[in-house]
Amino acid sequence: MRLRLSIILYIFSILGISAQNNTDAERVINKLLASIRTTAVKTNFQLSVTEKNGVTSQPISGTFVMKANKFTIEMDETKAWFDGKTQWTYLKSDNEVTITEPTAEELAQINPMAILASFKAKSWIRFGKTKSANSELIELTPKSKKDEFLKVEVQLHKTTKTPEFIRLTDKKKTVTLLKLTTYKNIVNVTDDTFTFKKINYKNIQINDLR
Repeated sequence: MRLRLSIILYIFSILGISAQNNTDAERVINKLLASIRTTAVKTNFQLSVTEKNGVTSQPISGTFVMKANKFTIEMDETKAWFDGKTQWTYLKSDNEVTITEPTAEELAQINPMAILASFKAKSWIRFGKTKSANSELIELTPKSKKDEFLKVEVQLHKTTKTPEFIRLTDKKKTVTLLKLTTYKNIVNVTDDTFTFKKINYKNIQINDLR
């Protein structure tokens, strides 16, 4: 009887720790998202995609500015703007801009940060294991098996709470990894930062796929 009681108490102690950890993990994510909603951030990034067979794409590097679900991305040959609904993708070599209204999955290939808020509301949130003593990993797992993503992982610096990487795993076991460096808050960013301005591009070809 004493042994059974000890086991029961042990199980409840684990559940208590897990519940606390989940609450703390959700608080960290909420604070990160609240910060992005109210203050624009700028960061360098490196994006890579690994298929189920283990083949990894050539990493893409650049910078982006982000506020809430809006962003601007700039790379060597490409620039993209997303205002929360419409995306403009400019290809320098062709002097062409393509206009689309991307899905969540398509957005994740460019900016996983853009789907964190909507994904958070329908997921279990808990701390995961990380190899870095100076970082903490938070895992978001969807409550519904119908979701297009299996898991979203966010690693943050333990002290500053700034994100270091975001890793998405979809149903096809494709892993999208976004590494972030020099992540910092910036001010005086207006909404037109996240929209394409035709006047700045002479003789540009427009490909509207909406």
